[in-house]
Amino acid sequence: MNQLPTPLSDDEVIHISVGRVLMSNPTFKVGEFLDALAQAVSEQQGEWSDECEDWFGDGARCEVLRFGNQGWQRGRIRIRLEFFPENQKLLQAERPRQDRSGGPRDRAGRPSRDEIYSRREEVYEVYREDDY
Repeated sequence: MNQLPTPLSDDEVIHISVGRVLMSNPTFKVGEFLDALAQAVSEQQGEWSDECEDWFGDGARCEVLRFGNQGWQRGRIRIRLEFFPENQKLLQAERPRQDRSGGPRDRAGRPSRDEIYSRREEVYEVYREDDY
């Protein structure tokens, strides 16, 4: 049975050993990541207000023009993290590519960033084709 992505709550814990952004520690809570993201955005933003915080909370008021709808739709938009559980079929599709990649590696023997991202897209493509 395939599972759809689910939003993570602020107190759930994530461990990311490779490809972290914003966080120096590989293990952190979702809320800590969203706070770091809000902080990074606020440092780049000239005027930070309570309305900007809505992106990370209840949602910022907006209008969206979506495919298949007639005209603009009013609502709210917010930033959240979603978790995509791996299934056995997905893992089996990824393992052979890792074993025979032969691409450039860093000093620790890990694949290059470009190779990681290209393989990630291949795996997501398999996931999208099989599960939706």
